[in-house]
Amino acid sequence: MTKRLNITNGDGAAGVIRSSAVEGDILPWQDLMFEGPFPAGLDLEATSQQRAAYLAAAYPTDRDVAAEFQERDRLFGDAGRYDEIVLWFEHDLLDQLQLLQILDLFAGNRSASLDLICIDDHPDVDEFRGLGQLLPRHLPALLDARTPVTEKQFALAQAGWAAFRAPDPREVETFLNGETSALPFLAPALARHFEEFPSADTGLSRTDRQLLDLVAAGRGDPLTLFLDNMAQETCLFMGDWSTFRRLAVLCEGATPLLRNRSGGPFRYPPRDRIDIDVFRLQRLALTKAGHEVLDGAADAADLNPIDLWLGGVHLCDGAPLWRWDAESGRLMQTASPTP
Repeated sequence: MTKRLNITNGDGAAGVIRSSAVEGDILPWQDLMFEGPFPAGLDLEATSQQRAAYLAAAYPTDRDVAAEFQERDRLFGDAGRYDEIVLWFEHDLLDQLQLLQILDLFAGNRSASLDLICIDDHPDVDEFRGLGQLLPRHLPALLDARTPVTEKQFALAQAGWAAFRAPDPREVETFLNGETSALPFLAPALARHFEEFPSADTGLSRTDRQLLDLVAAGRGDPLTLFLDNMAQETCLFMGDWSTFRRLAVLCEGATPLLRNRSGGPFRYPPRDRIDIDVFRLQRLALTKAGHEVLDGAADAADLNPIDLWLGGVHLCDGAPLWRWDAESGRLMQTASPTP
């Protein structure tokens, strides 16, 4: 019997595969790759160590994140014992980055057949956002429609992964100026990646701008903010914990742009042990500085020092500040604000 390894984006999709008639072992590639460091020049072991350290600090829980990454990489290292490997992914930024990393890793080691399933819709799902929405009965047809990974896809993934990890984000711009149709969802996903750079006009990322706009419109409940922010994304890539952390950063900066109406700190999972009802009773509001940023009277990047990794780019004091100019659709480089 064929030994199959199914690799997918996380626990949600893995659970659907596990409940389906699809045979084989399952490896969820769990990493919030749209945030945090991915510097060039590190092998998988060193990259995973850095990723685990970042995620454990950013999302403190009782889980041993380092051990989870070690186990993931151990299972991946055993991929050669399978006859067939199937990649189950979707169209959004998170999945496309995971796909780049995995294809780059497999490019030098092709001992098993490697097939790809990557979709952006499904006839039985009205508003498709991800594989986790599917029912187990949907998966055998997707498996039958899988396609072998081509040489063009391997080459494109290697080039895209190198560009994403480069310290200069213009490497991604150059990459996107080339032919990317072999992975049809990659270009729009990386375009969304650019929008997480501070904007040229407000200094806010697209996500932060959306959250501030929602609060300004009267959405103060953090769970409602997550859901309404999710509704503004054509290709959802950010989950609830990441959204709550963004809200906390907006509340806790040197010059806060949001505040908890109760006067206390904003508390959120997983950092804080908080009952869900108590969590939802919190109400967020714009600070004076938040209003000024939205009104164009202040710049968020000037008000709050930036220490942010986006792929291989580290935005921090003393480094060039890359901003996204939505009007021109280009990155622009400015000097870091003086503290």
